[in-house]
Amino acid sequence: MLFELVTIVRTPKLLGQKRYQDAKTFSENLGKLILNNRGVIRKIENNGLLQFQDLKRKHGETFFEGYKVTMLYDCSPVVQSQVMNNLVKDPRVLSHTAFSHNSKLSDKTTSTTSDKVHGLLKQ
Repeated sequence: MLFELVTIVRTPKLLGQKRYQDAKTFSENLGKLILNNRGVIRKIENNGLLQFQDLKRKHGETFFEGYKVTMLYDCSPVVQSQVMNNLVKDPRVLSHTAFSHNSKLSDKTTSTTSDKVHGLLKQ
């Protein structure tokens, strides 16, 4: 099944670390989880740094900015449940949304919902 995951990942609070470091390691770990369970990653895109309108609280901390990461991948429903459990327990993830694209193999493209919304997908 084709899934799309949109997550907002925190920025590190330690000085000297690059601001995108948590988003990079989160994407690598989640990608390894999907690939090790015979899944296919179609697209990973970093949508950049987001400034929140109001403060977000997660795991006892307060955040005012985060990186938005979109991932398009194929995996089984069992692996998808592992991915969702991983997202809930991961302290780097501030929020997440998963979409399921129920389509045939011939209809699958490498487009995300943001591409469709902004008209970047040519039909």
